[in-house]
Amino acid sequence: MAVLHPLECYLLETFSSPEHFAATRDAIIEWIDAHEAAFARLQGNLDPRQRSKPQWQQGDVVWGKRFLPRIRPNRELYINAYIQRVNNDPLAFKAKTRYALDFNDRRFSEFRNGWMIEEERQRISLVRDRAAALEKRLENTSKGGWCEGDLTYNGQGRIYRLAELPARIPRYVLDPSVRIEKNQRPKHIGIYLPDEDFAAAQLLYPIRSVEGGETVQCGVTRNIWIDSDTGMRDFGWKESHWTETGWTLIRRVEGELIKVPEKGFFPEGRPNELYSWPEREAQFISRNASCNGLRTFR
Repeated sequence: MAVLHPLECYLLETFSSPEHFAATRDAIIEWIDAHEAAFARLQGNLDPRQRSKPQWQQGDVVWGKRFLPRIRPNRELYINAYIQRVNNDPLAFKAKTRYALDFNDRRFSEFRNGWMIEEERQRISLVRDRAAALEKRLENTSKGGWCEGDLTYNGQGRIYRLAELPARIPRYVLDPSVRIEKNQRPKHIGIYLPDEDFAAAQLLYPIRSVEGGETVQCGVTRNIWIDSDTGMRDFGWKESHWTETGWTLIRRVEGELIKVPEKGFFPEGRPNELYSWPEREAQFISRNASCNGLRTFR
């Protein structure tokens, strides 16, 4: 069975929370608005000779008819997704906007932005990076795309920053009374631990019109790459495979918290820091009669 670690559970809850949906929605809307503002300025300052240029140099035509129509729907998409998440509707997790964001990256040169002033280009780049980072967290959480290590020993400074963590996070335990067996689908939104080794906990939720059971990505062979500057090894997975497995629901322990170490749970970035956690957890537990603001899916 995979190792249950409180940080992994906490991040999964955080990245799938209504608050994260709201932050992602706001960042994506700001990204769209930055394009709209630049386009509006362009339209108000059109060169009368613009139409004599090749179409690819006519920013108002190319952007107005081809680029902006591709990204505008994301505004309504994430407004609706947030409402669905607040109402605990699993359809919220099906919201997709990465295509539009990647579209901006891969084909930005096709939609030449030479007509933009430097301030507009910088603003669009800044808000795009913020939106993409938030959306990536949500997307990987929604599709069960995290590998073992992503939110634990490989994640600090990459997926999450130590400064983002509170002083204490909830303590979590398995609830054996709620199981998802092979060929079964989840009936409730929740964080579940897979039966397989070298796998990560995942957010699972009911999906309509989907056959078969839930699968998980299991690590097989690790990378051997070593950073020449730091001398640190990358313990990510070079090879992995997907397998159908059983799952056990993870619940918070009421009144118990885990103290976040000053240097984080994984200061060395090594797998053993995860595997040895069950034996070390007791020294980090603190008890509080009231855990303010702690969320639960059930």
